[in-house]
Amino acid sequence: MIPIVECEGAPRDLGRDQGAVCCTALAARFARASRLARWRNWLGLVDPEARELDCSLWRSFPHQAESLRGLGAAAGVPAAWLVSELTRLRADAVPAAALERPSGLLGRGLDGAWILRRSRPQGLFASVEVARHGVAAPLVGVNERGLAAAVLPGRSDRRVAPAWLLVQDCLQRFESLEPALDWCRVRPGGSGGGLLLMDASGAAAAVSFEVERRVLRPRAGRLLQPLDAGSEALESSLAACAGDVAALAKALGGAAIDVASRTLCVDGERFSL
Repeated sequence: MIPIVECEGAPRDLGRDQGAVCCTALAARFARASRLARWRNWLGLVDPEARELDCSLWRSFPHQAESLRGLGAAAGVPAAWLVSELTRLRADAVPAAALERPSGLLGRGLDGAWILRRSRPQGLFASVEVARHGVAAPLVGVNERGLAAAVLPGRSDRRVAPAWLLVQDCLQRFESLEPALDWCRVRPGGSGGGLLLMDASGAAAAVSFEVERRVLRPRAGRLLQPLDAGSEALESSLAACAGDVAALAKALGGAAIDVASRTLCVDGERFSL
């Protein structure tokens, strides 16, 4: 059975709740750094790129910067190290797909270590998500109003907070597709990667965070990652999903969401708020 991290309250409280559960995994990762690197992180003596990234995070995503402080305090690791870990997440491409109405399914593959998380931010929409142990923003999730979002991988400037962190804003603030797209078009963040979005109506779109941001609409009711061309193998496996959220999660090797029921499926288990 997959354990769920329950997070509730103000941004720093959300981080503390996550850090309290993820402390063992994060401490083990931090311990693998050299003694000198650990001391430098505790003293805040990080390299110039990491300092610029932290400033960019506070400027563009202050709630997530707050969450990382709470996360680090509860997990017993320095916040400076957690900020620098953001630069390690531009990783391998993973498959992702949105299947519009009548299916109303969205999902992405998962690589590396992750957690299942329920977030209940103060005064904002609650959501069920898959996230990294030491990152405030999720990889994929759905909120209580049926808006689902998934991060698409990409490379970005190591000194600028990446725009894909907007995934958390989308889940916390919006209940339908178009306002979330408008938000993603104008909010700050470094180029690279994108977001795949779908609302409870089954309508989907993607935002590509290149130098000029672009909104991509489905063709024949489907959006695939990579956005410009889906693989033939993925195309054929999606044809067999037919509205089955578990089948989509298996085809992508990760997590999938049924927006109508606000259900997230991963590793054969289904989770809701």
